[in-house]
Amino acid sequence: MQVDIVGRIRNLQLPVTQPLIPLFECLVNSIEAIEDAGISDGRIDVYLEREARQVALSGNEETTLAAIRDVTIVDNGAGFNDGNVRAFFLSDSTRKANRGNKGIGRFTWLKVFREAAIDSTYLQDDGDWMRRTFRFVFTMDGVEGDEVNDAEVKKCRTSVKLTGLRTEYEKHFPKSLDTIAHKVIDHLLIHFVGGRCPQITLHDADGQSCNLNHIFYEEAKERAQDVTFKLKGHDFRVTVLRYQSSAVKNHSISYCANQREVLGWKAGRAIPDLQGRLTDDNGDQFVFRTYVVGPYLDSKVNAERTAFMFMQEADLNFPEEMTREELDDEVVQALKQVAEPYTSQLREEKRQAIESFIQQDAPQYRFQLQERYRDRLERIPANVSRDQLDIELYKTQKDIELEHRQRAAEIKKVPLDTAAGSPEYAALYQQYLDEENELGKAALAKYVVHRRTILEMLDTALKVQESGAYAREDLVHSLIYPMQADSEVVEFSQQNLWVVDERLAYHSYMASDLPMRSLKAVNASGGDEPDLAIFNTARAFSETKSPYQSVVIVEFKRPERKEYPAKDENPVEQVLRYVRKIKEGTAKDKDGKTINVGSIPFYAYILCSLTPRIKSIADNHDFVKTPDNEGYFRYHQSAGCYIEIVSYDKVLSDAKKRNRAFFERLQIPMN
Repeated sequence: MQVDIVGRIRNLQLPVTQPLIPLFECLVNSIEAIEDAGISDGRIDVYLEREARQVALSGNEETTLAAIRDVTIVDNGAGFNDGNVRAFFLSDSTRKANRGNKGIGRFTWLKVFREAAIDSTYLQDDGDWMRRTFRFVFTMDGVEGDEVNDAEVKKCRTSVKLTGLRTEYEKHFPKSLDTIAHKVIDHLLIHFVGGRCPQITLHDADGQSCNLNHIFYEEAKERAQDVTFKLKGHDFRVTVLRYQSSAVKNHSISYCANQREVLGWKAGRAIPDLQGRLTDDNGDQFVFRTYVVGPYLDSKVNAERTAFMFMQEADLNFPEEMTREELDDEVVQALKQVAEPYTSQLREEKRQAIESFIQQDAPQYRFQLQERYRDRLERIPANVSRDQLDIELYKTQKDIELEHRQRAAEIKKVPLDTAAGSPEYAALYQQYLDEENELGKAALAKYVVHRRTILEMLDTALKVQESGAYAREDLVHSLIYPMQADSEVVEFSQQNLWVVDERLAYHSYMASDLPMRSLKAVNASGGDEPDLAIFNTARAFSETKSPYQSVVIVEFKRPERKEYPAKDENPVEQVLRYVRKIKEGTAKDKDGKTINVGSIPFYAYILCSLTPRIKSIADNHDFVKTPDNEGYFRYHQSAGCYIEIVSYDKVLSDAKKRNRAFFERLQIPMN
């Protein structure tokens, strides 16, 4: 049977994001060749050649260095003797199956590079030294120029030169010598940890070189710690290494097959306390590099060594099979066991930070400090910002609320005759009531905190801004109610009318900064735009056909505005004009009949700073000063409108007084 090398390579699945696989395959082959030769001073040299084209003049190494073009791997192992070369020429050879070799590693060479040149000097069984050379190319036969001659130099040496890095893989092939070195160490770490790895050195074209064994020794001075476990009858070993490389930022877990890394993922996904580097007793920072091995993984790796063939949950019909999730859970527990001495203090510091944040800024989450929610809080990453902590606590609360709803659904499913007298049902129902009480308190606390925040923002808006001027009235307006919108689109949680008057929140229809002609409740002419027009108890649209119970107008003026020129309409005349326009409007009821506004009471609030000009306007219109000297009031007989001129200071002060008891109850008093 013949093998079409071109077709075999085209069918090979190798993602463009893994261009180093051919190098890894060559290195493993070299390590095994050195083991076969029984050489105690094994050595592997890797030479990198780069493109000659111009590169960037500034930036990091990955942007300033020229791209890799060719890679040559040289070792002093057994070489391409007759037995090894027969296996090389045989597709999917099982010669090294006991080592987990799939017999297709060399095909990855031509998947990533255009060709490979082999030059090998080796010792035959009969004692003769031979030299074999040939090229492995992208053709149907695959091998060209195979020659075997007597060796001039009687010394084991095999060179595999991979030339012509393909374009689709080039952009993912690292350029930095240091980056390549660390990726090789990661892939072969089990060989390094075992202490049996030959000396591996990378050489750049400019003369720079680095010894990977030395890098590993310097960056992983602490030996690995092993944890073993059994899952579904299969034995696994977890090797956890404290890795002190400054180039590695994340704790990682790698699943290996036949002493090679296949699948890696961030440990912080499963262990929130491992989101950042840890510190040992000597003050040195490190990350955990975790490697998982076992015969089960050796048997489940795919041919390309890029993934494992785990069973899906629905396919688990065999007791000895397992899902990826089941293995992940066991590995995470093993890593937690090793990490515990370093994460216990971190968890305590995180707990204190959470408690401090909740007490000072977020009392709505206080119920989460109970012991039964400890596991949830431990899932929150350590050393996050206060803003991110607020988000994490919010997500935790939503999870609790979801489970609470699910528990309510379970309670409803229990038949009444079964529930009566059942201790299990009684316990479930009591837990539901306890959580309902906690969540209710949390929701109330959240709303109280919202009120305090709004009042703090209003307090700031009423002061001189960084520009040296006072805030515009639209800023104050927006804090109370969104502009250019009506109650048809504004949610209840978006409005803060309670700042002015608690009763205003319970209106039937409201418009904010919208032309009167566009209001369905007015249908007036002209382009007047009251800041707030509030219509209470819209009985005109009910079966009784009664008119509105009352209408409220709110007008905002810029804080500390000193002038209201005589040529312009003053605020009092302005709100009276709004009242007349509304009364003259032609709004219809649900049957299309004109609504008779008649004697509906009107109320108007003018919110402003009590400057001398405003006081003069109030006096000229026969307003009466309030007892606290913070405003004026008057009932305008002909317009049928009660008008109040209220200072911003009074609005803010009164709102604080109305809410002070709630703030103090939550231990978040205002200044």
